[in-house]
This record gives sequence, C-alpha cells and structure tokens, in this order.
Amino acid sequence: MSFPGCVTGSLHVGTPQGTETKVGGINAYVVGDADSQRVIVFGCDIFGWRFVNNRLLADEYASHGFRVVVPDFFNGWELPRWTLNANDPVRERKSLFTRFVLVPLSLFVIAPWVLRNLPRQVSAISTVTAALRAPTPSPKVGYVGFCWGGRFAISQNHLFDATVSAHPGLVKFPNELDGIKKPFSLAVAADDPYFDRMRAQETERILKERGLTDVQVVVYEGVQHGWTARANLAHPVQKKARDDAVKQVVNWFGRHLS
Repeated sequence: MSFPGCVTGSLHVGTPQGTETKVGGINAYVVGDADSQRVIVFGCDIFGWRFVNNRLLADEYASHGFRVVVPDFFNGWELPRWTLNANDPVRERKSLFTRFVLVPLSLFVIAPWVLRNLPRQVSAISTVTAALRAPTPSPKVGYVGFCWGGRFAISQNHLFDATVSAHPGLVKFPNELDGIKKPFSLAVAADDPYFDRMRAQETERILKERGLTDVQVVVYEGVQHGWTARANLAHPVQKKARDDAVKQVVNWFGRHLS
C-alpha cells in the first residue's frame, strides 16, 4: 500500500502559542481560553502533535474563541518530519540520497506506523473525550481530523457534538459511515486519491438517505490530499483553499458548539 499524498506538502513557519500538558493521561498541546465551553479535539495527520503545521493551525482555530486540544494519539510514534516529501512522485529531481535512502526508508517506516497506531487510536480518542467532558458543567466538544485523523471524524463522530473530516484517509467506505450520528462536515480535494469528489457526494447521499440532515460536504478544486495542514502558502490557489477550509471548520463549530 502506498501513501505518497500523506507525506507531501510544505512546512510552515511560526511560533506556536499554546502549552503542553496531559489530558486524560495523554500528552497534549493545548491552546485557547482555558474556561471556554467550546472545545475542539484536533486529530492530527501522521506527522502528529509536535508538527509545527498542526500546532499553528490549532492556534488559528483557538483565535476564534475555542479551546483546542491536540493530543498525542500516537504515543510518541508520529512519523518523523524527514519523511515529508521524501516519497513525493511529483518532484522530478531528487538527490541520490533521497532516491535510494530516504524514499525506501520512508516506506519502511509508514507501514508499521499504520499497524501500530490504528488499534490504539479509538481508545485514546475515547479517553481524551471523557476527560474533557468530566467537568461540570460539561463543555461542548467537537473533533476535527486530518488525513489519518480525518478517518476518526467519521467512525467516532458519535462521541462528539459535531465533527469535521478533512481529506480523510484509509476510511472503510461505506461501513464506517455508520459511526456518523451527529452533525458532520467534510472537506475534500476534488481529485484526492483517497477520498475524492465522487466519494464525497456518495457520502452525502447515503447520510441524507438515513435522515441525517445536518451534513455539509465541500469539495476544493486545485489542491491535493493534505492541503489543509500542509498547503504551500506561497501558492495563491492552495492558500485560498486552505483559508476557506479554516473558515469551514470555524463556522461549523461556531454553529454546533454554541
């Protein structure tokens, strides 16, 4: 199995504004008003909770009045940053070191990563969610997931007040749609090899036939898998799509976590 789209994109520059703590015994990056009754759990792509892009994006959501929690759902086993773009088929010119060392090594790393993290993610999500809901009064809790994390915005939707799935990967379609019971928003690239326009439209049709009316599907043109977290911000089309996806998430949770 190949995952080139999961490890391509741009590294962003900035200084994260949050702090590291534990939530339900799990390491987490937390940013935003500690007293906010609107909490977003951030399900990372395979680069994990330490990846600067993910933290900067969490900061941006928090600036709209949310408390954002980015748990280490991978228990320290996120994909190393050097794999970013190592297996990018679009890049024509690569050094011999990249072609013959980094590319094979990145594929060697990704396969066991998937096998290790899939079983524990669901239980970790439940643990974090229970810890966040423990205080009285209990806050509204939403979940936004990207790539790998986007899958759980689908299968674990029922645990939250609302979820957003951005370019989900490895979704067992259509079986995992059974997990959707609450308001659900989906953001996909039109030609995403893992979840494209046609699958997004089919998702919307299936959910609405089941009587789920609070469903939103947005298809973005001119971008590839992973753009919400790893867009090239110097590229006008990618930046606009990335900014529009931020608005999609903020507006969705602004509506459903209030």
